[in-house]
Amino acid sequence: MVKNILSLFMIQGAGYILPLITLPYLVRVLGPSEYGVLGFSLAFVQYFTLLVQYGFDLSATNKIAIHKDDKTLVSQVFWGVLFCKTILVILGALLMVAILLLVPGLKDYSTVIIVSYTSVVGAAYVPSWLFQGKEKMGWMAISNILAKIVTIPLIFIFVSSPADTWIVALITGAGFILGSLFSFYMIYREKWIEWTRPTLGQLKELIQDGRYIFLSNIAGSLYVNSIPVFLGFAAGPVTVGYYVAADRIRQAIQGLMSPVTSVFYPRISSLMSIDKAKGLRMIRLLLVGQNAVALLMTLLLMIFSHQIIDLFYGKTYHESISILVLLAPLIFFISVSTVLGVQGMLIIGMRKEFSQILWLGAILNTVIIFPLIWLASADGAAISVLVTEALVAILIVSKTKSIWRRS
Repeated sequence: MVKNILSLFMIQGAGYILPLITLPYLVRVLGPSEYGVLGFSLAFVQYFTLLVQYGFDLSATNKIAIHKDDKTLVSQVFWGVLFCKTILVILGALLMVAILLLVPGLKDYSTVIIVSYTSVVGAAYVPSWLFQGKEKMGWMAISNILAKIVTIPLIFIFVSSPADTWIVALITGAGFILGSLFSFYMIYREKWIEWTRPTLGQLKELIQDGRYIFLSNIAGSLYVNSIPVFLGFAAGPVTVGYYVAADRIRQAIQGLMSPVTSVFYPRISSLMSIDKAKGLRMIRLLLVGQNAVALLMTLLLMIFSHQIIDLFYGKTYHESISILVLLAPLIFFISVSTVLGVQGMLIIGMRKEFSQILWLGAILNTVIIFPLIWLASADGAAISVLVTEALVAILIVSKTKSIWRRS
């Protein structure tokens, strides 16, 4: 587990920390307006990333974790998931083109949005669920890091003006695609998979297993990842640029939490099927340890927000300081929700209840966000996310008393 946690920390470093190398350069070269266009476009295609990932990142991981030594069953899951994702990639592309043609407000973003779909294709075929289920994250870490390292110099070589925004989107997508190709090579080399044609029944089972996770992911996206999209329609690309600049810092720190969660998920899934009491003890251990770190990071980010914005972005982005202060508590609230929701509710079979809580949060955010944007611009958007995440965390804590309270 320690090896897998360290491997995932490396992956998160590739996904969040390494891009911070190019971030100060990009925000200065593109400027708040074009950086806002990029942020809006990448947030917009996240809807399609959610579509193609469906709920497989958790449901397939859970199934593989329980049967990881059964090569035939693992192979059936592998090919079934890839078949489903391929269909979803095609449907997503058709849906995106239709939306761009039907929504006039997206005209200014259309080129960057289309190019950004390469990120959706790459994300669809990164088989992280297989590596997590088999608890073999070392090769996955190497694949992701190599892909990110290869693409970083391309930013400095090919991006030199605001007109190059679409190139940034293309390089970002290329990183995902390259990472997936590296991962498939590792799977082939390790001989984890044998060819088997998925049956209709197997495909239906995979869809059934992931449906509540998929609905939960959509709900979560509506009050976290969708904010740049809402801001783009309500306040314009410059405001989006200020918000995205602050949220990139928050996401980078939040990303440091996910390796622990991702490694414990398959282990807890396997343990709960054998000894539920031990599984619950592991969840409590994770709850205390991870959330203590999350609280510390939240406080440090709030205290040093001014210095952090100055360091990465300069005085042009001082509007992002207050946004970062408001977004910082999300690190703690999301950590609580993830441990008790993903590690707890999903594993013990409370998928429907977990989805209902997230949808309640999505509805609340949809109701309050536009009035708050009108009153306080990007700060208002940050407040709406903060209120929503706090409510979601409270509801999840109240629903999981049997987990976090010792009997």
